[in-house]
Amino acid sequence: MTNTLKGKDILATSDWSKSELDQVLDLAFKFKKMGAAARTLDILKGKTLLLLWFRRSTRTWNSFTGAMEQLGGFVRSRDTTDMHLSISGKPKRGGESIKDTALVLDEYIDALGIRLSYPTPETVEDRVPKWGDTHAIIQQFADYMKAPILSMSSDLHHPTQSLTDMMVMKEQAGDVTGKKSVLMWTYSPRAQGRGSANGFPLISATYGMDVTIVHPEEYDLELSIISLIQKECAKAGGKFEISHDPKSALEDADFVYPRNWRVYYYGSEDEEQSIAAKYKDWRLTESLLRVTNNARFMHTMPFTRGYEVDASVADGPNSIIYQQAGDLLHVRKAFLALILADESSLLERI
Repeated sequence: MTNTLKGKDILATSDWSKSELDQVLDLAFKFKKMGAAARTLDILKGKTLLLLWFRRSTRTWNSFTGAMEQLGGFVRSRDTTDMHLSISGKPKRGGESIKDTALVLDEYIDALGIRLSYPTPETVEDRVPKWGDTHAIIQQFADYMKAPILSMSSDLHHPTQSLTDMMVMKEQAGDVTGKKSVLMWTYSPRAQGRGSANGFPLISATYGMDVTIVHPEEYDLELSIISLIQKECAKAGGKFEISHDPKSALEDADFVYPRNWRVYYYGSEDEEQSIAAKYKDWRLTESLLRVTNNARFMHTMPFTRGYEVDASVADGPNSIIYQQAGDLLHVRKAFLALILADESSLLERI
């Protein structure tokens, strides 16, 4: 094993070549195959990972913490309301600049994970000004710090989740080239972010799948994301389609990812809900699943049963959501090992 990825930031899968992503997947599969033996590795002994949370988490917090600890490293986890940090550049109560915060953190830690999405939660006093800024803010940390930066979700990308989506699809289908993946907008009483929604068709395109995105007309993905998907499809030989008809879009699908995401321009929560309310019938049902090629149901979780997806589908034989969630540990462990470990440690322990 050789490690050419040490020190690399993880901000978007599109920043990594397919061969680099393959290295991560190969190691993730090895970790999973090792079973209990992969829980007491010392590959990252003495290394420290700091996780900064602007938004709460279940799977991301537990899987990143477990991954780092099982590799022998230390984890520090902080709610950013406890820090002197201004993410908008206009501090209200003496918040420190991103530059100063980043340069100081570089003295203490070996890697930094950040979970930040728009709109910023009400608990964060120093709010993100507009859509798209969260990815740019995480990028600022990467610009200033020597330590690698891991995006644990922004309003544009969720790279470690996206590669996990690919891992579980490979487990189900083997070679995914030419398989059809469908990202389907679905109704939820609580508007969701776009990072994982953007990432699923993008990683599908990178691995040569035929990609379909189906949504009501108000829920277009960003042009920058569509452009990346088209570029990856052209490179890998896959097809790309945007549809506004769920039934026709799901025909012959191999994987379907029903996911709520908010409108791009985002106004008030009332405005968001008034638009979404027009499409309450948009959900993955058993009848829709029957038009697919026995498609597997995927979801980043959490989801609202009875809104985004019928409970009978979520709990049915085509659901792979818990396997998908479990694979987060292995993929994140592989990312951490490759960006932080010395090559000699990898050779000795894997």
